[in-house]
Amino acid sequence: MESLTPAKPDCSPKQSGFVMPRTLEVHEMNINQAPVKPWSGRAAAEALKQVKAKGRRNQTPCVICDQGIDYSLAYPHRQSCSVQHIKPRKHFPQLTWDPLNWAPAHLDCNKSAGAKIQTGLGITDDW
Repeated sequence: MESLTPAKPDCSPKQSGFVMPRTLEVHEMNINQAPVKPWSGRAAAEALKQVKAKGRRNQTPCVICDQGIDYSLAYPHRQSCSVQHIKPRKHFPQLTWDPLNWAPAHLDCNKSAGAKIQTGLGITDDW
């Protein structure tokens, strides 16, 4: 007896040799890496709280301009403390939530620094 079910076409990548790439999320570095939770919300507020507490305790200056930070100022004051990711989230998303990658910076300094990789902060460009 013949089957009434139509045969499925073989759409496997081996047939054409072309593999459709997966669409990357904005916060992913590559397809082999797990997605990273975006920097926002309660977790980011808690990270800022930790950075401020440690910075206040150690009187840590801004990691970008090396000037003192008034840790009593609150966002959105331009000179308030913000979390600077030493290795930028754009290039190292896997380090986004690593407290060892956080440092205090003035909000203005942090915004102007962008996602540039800064040498001298444990990163070298001599490869």
